[in-house]
Amino acid sequence: MRLTEKLDALMAARGLTRGKLAAQTGIPYNTIVGLYTKGYSRAKLSTLKGLADYFGITLDLLCDDEAELSGERLQPEGAEVLEKYLSLSPKGRRVADTVIEGILEMEAPEQPELKAVEYIREYVTPAAAGIASPALGEDYVLIPRESDVPSAADFAVRISGNSMEPVIADGSRVYVSRTTELGDGDVGIFFVDGDMKCKQYCEDNYGNIYLFSINRARKDADMTIMASSGITVFCFGKVLLPHRPALPQHGR
Repeated sequence: MRLTEKLDALMAARGLTRGKLAAQTGIPYNTIVGLYTKGYSRAKLSTLKGLADYFGITLDLLCDDEAELSGERLQPEGAEVLEKYLSLSPKGRRVADTVIEGILEMEAPEQPELKAVEYIREYVTPAAAGIASPALGEDYVLIPRESDVPSAADFAVRISGNSMEPVIADGSRVYVSRTTELGDGDVGIFFVDGDMKCKQYCEDNYGNIYLFSINRARKDADMTIMASSGITVFCFGKVLLPHRPALPQHGR
């Protein structure tokens, strides 16, 4: 009788699955499964001894394929179950294993489902009048992705200053989706010739880029980057807002 057949019988007698056997013996689940899939000729002695000790049988009885397992060392109920199990054909044993595992799953006490907590980065450097720090290597803190965090958010920054009011208040946190694709009127986080800015974006047909302050009392903070200027503009992402703010009217 092979070692794995003995394990099947011993587990059936105790109403165990391979997973529960692993949990109760402290032997890794993959190690137990490996006895079936990879063979047990090279199994560690500590693994085999742990199994033998757990079931209360000798190491020789467990490992010797010539040695037959009997119910002598089991409790009376377990011995009776074992004898019935051993009398089954290989097909019958597989059916019995499936039924036992199904019953154990049904009768197992329900465990509360633990939801993994996700986090996103909030970059530490404040965004003064739109200056932000979503670049690699910048300091950040982790904030939990709770119900008020948009699902599309990849990171967050703080805004310091009033140039984006009333849509983005001084000191508020904004959530950003990391993308370079913005439409006219979207608010984004931009790297402009060495500075980080939070501004409303617009581009004309000639490739000229306009970065507006939503607060038109601070239109002095607007930026115009001509296509021919050679100034580097890079978009780190789109600020996630409930709606797209209207672009300022010409000259205002």
